[in-house]
Amino acid sequence: MQTLIAALNLSATQPEASEQMLTIGRALGLVQEWELSLAAFDKAIELDEENAGAWAWLGEAKQQIGQSGSVELDRALTLDHTSVIVRALRGLYWSRLGKYEQMRAEYALAAEFEPTNPAWQASLGDAYFKLGDLTSALTAYQKATELAPTEATYWRLLANFCAENGIQVEDIGLPAAQNAAQLAPGDPYALDALGWSYLSSGRYANAEQTLSNVIANYPNYFSAYIHLAMTHLAQGNRAAAFNQLTYVRDIDTGGAYAALANEMLKQYFP
Repeated sequence: MQTLIAALNLSATQPEASEQMLTIGRALGLVQEWELSLAAFDKAIELDEENAGAWAWLGEAKQQIGQSGSVELDRALTLDHTSVIVRALRGLYWSRLGKYEQMRAEYALAAEFEPTNPAWQASLGDAYFKLGDLTSALTAYQKATELAPTEATYWRLLANFCAENGIQVEDIGLPAAQNAAQLAPGDPYALDALGWSYLSSGRYANAEQTLSNVIANYPNYFSAYIHLAMTHLAQGNRAAAFNQLTYVRDIDTGGAYAALANEMLKQYFP
């Protein structure tokens, strides 16, 4: 509700009716009301058929409800090929299709058009990771932290990348995780990244303590349970790992973490 109220207040300050509807549509998307957001984007286009952002967001909304969205994204590109929003939403589109080179190209252009925005560097890092170019991915994630040194999100993404791939965890990943946790001490995402980095650097006691604290304070943050189970396995505490994994499997019904927990149970407890 607060998101919608803020969007309505923001839209009221915009002189163009099309932009007002675009703002409302984006807010509806943030709260997963994609059918309603689609109607708002349609209205934005009705008010201004050359609103490239509205076309791009209409394409995104259509993807969210199971449609293609490609026609709308192509129309957006025709209207404004230098729009970073158009490029970013096209990057998402290609990512979902598994077309990672096209994804990389879109985010590279977004970064070229808006070189001080760390989000495009982080998205470039993700694209390079999916292409298997870990060196370029690391460089992009580091660039994001340089552009936004006080934002925990980009330090966390860098830390998670290093931990997931076992790349320079000691020199880059763990310090990045510590920065994220210091900048956002109440953020479970940052604290989970710190616990994972402790695990990846062999600091099992630190990992166990950090991840246990995350679970105690954020009992529905399932990623921490997975990383704690991995920590227990590294420590040889199979019973504790089994308990963490079965908990996630049973509670996160139908979720991605339940599926991951189930795969780990099959692997480690056949």
